[in-house]
Amino acid sequence: MIMNKRTSMLAGLAAFSAVIALAPLFAGQEKKDSAAKKPAVEFNFDSRPIDRSSKVRVTSYADTLARITPAVVSIRTEQTVQVIQRNPFRSPLDDLFDLYGMAPPRRRGQPDAAPRTEKRPMGLGSGTIIHADGYILTNRHVISDNEGDPAEEITVELADKRQFKAKVIGSDPKTDIAIIKIEAPKLPVAQVADSGALRVGDIVFAVGNPLGVGMSVSQGIVSALAREVGILRSEQGLESFIQTDASINPGNSGGPLVDADGRVVGVNTAIASPTRASVGIGFAVPSSLALDIITSLVNQGGVARGYFGVETQYVTPGIAERLGLPTPTGAFVTGVEENSAADKAGIRPEDTITQINGESVENPSSLRYLVSKLKPGEKARVEVVRDGKKKTIEITVGSQKAESDSLEALFPGFEFRSLNKELRTQYSISPRIKEGVVITKNGEANPHTLLGRFLRPGTVIVAVNRTGVATPEDLAKAIHKGSENILRIYANGRFHALSVKL
Repeated sequence: MIMNKRTSMLAGLAAFSAVIALAPLFAGQEKKDSAAKKPAVEFNFDSRPIDRSSKVRVTSYADTLARITPAVVSIRTEQTVQVIQRNPFRSPLDDLFDLYGMAPPRRRGQPDAAPRTEKRPMGLGSGTIIHADGYILTNRHVISDNEGDPAEEITVELADKRQFKAKVIGSDPKTDIAIIKIEAPKLPVAQVADSGALRVGDIVFAVGNPLGVGMSVSQGIVSALAREVGILRSEQGLESFIQTDASINPGNSGGPLVDADGRVVGVNTAIASPTRASVGIGFAVPSSLALDIITSLVNQGGVARGYFGVETQYVTPGIAERLGLPTPTGAFVTGVEENSAADKAGIRPEDTITQINGESVENPSSLRYLVSKLKPGEKARVEVVRDGKKKTIEITVGSQKAESDSLEALFPGFEFRSLNKELRTQYSISPRIKEGVVITKNGEANPHTLLGRFLRPGTVIVAVNRTGVATPEDLAKAIHKGSENILRIYANGRFHALSVKL
């Protein structure tokens, strides 16, 4: 479950490290067990809108829920940890000697026992069986450790109390969606419905294993749609949550949000709460988005997302007035990546993107979500406002870089651009710096850490591990992932060397 006293946060997602050790976050998809071609897995999708015509007073939803509850599972994860049995008579001086690898002058009582490993519970969540072959839809944070890596052991318990070990087929950090698989006969299967047909006020149910008390059902309504709350910000995530007041608590994560026909319309993911318990503000990933993600994970081994190559910001009231926009909505373009899909289509800085294929773009997050749903290579109609006039531009959608190679994964929340005249003037960069990569945004970096002090807007990364870098692509290629990297940077009017593990 994801929660925070002020805002919802992922429990189990890696935080920005104060010791400048950044874990590369990548799609986490496992390769297929065999190179042999297999028929594509198809997940059933019920496109019929919910029947709202009935005028009969409803006194029970027991029959409706009987269609879904057998397919809802509990998920428990375990991790191997090292355990050291400490000598109860140890002195604080003993720890000091241990720190420097020295033998203490004397010991009292028995020495420490030899370290041993044991498996300990790591997390508890829920999931939904959505295919007879044993595919289970859940949240990524349910089956991952604090670094985002899959748990060592995943146990799935069915409604009939059968237990099976599960393997991770794939996961997606940008949506917090994962697909796991068990080998079991005669599995009940839930029906997935089109979340796009939901309306605010529709009755929904949250099903899962809250607080480990056992499979439970809570009722509520759809409180809001397309909600952006910032819990996936560190992942540059795609947020368009269904908000509900159906009670969601720790252990419900990964379980289904169900409509009045007993179909899955969302994946319960997070809550907003000042008390770390349900206060009626819960969030679920829409089923339509989740189904797209897992279909790609199962059949392609990864998630292919569209990419425009634009840098954007929110439209402020001042920008809206200057551009002649009726309301401060849309995504204001501040930069266009050279040779990107947007650049080739003719999108320019200071354009305001307002629609994609007829769907409204409310803000930069909305733009990122809509573009991610597009397939690389397909055509899209983009409406922009330029010089106060609407203009429609056709764009051939590009492909987002692989997570393992992207700077977004290596430096969450950072943005980089090649040094040019505009940036040189903006940040007063010395003319002796001929080329390099300029940091234009440093996300939520802590200013009190070494990383936050030096890797800030205006800092120029000149070289990585003695290799000069001139573009963001050069920077991504030069970094040794998982080991120490020496960054030669120009900041505060002088050169510095930083050791950074990514």
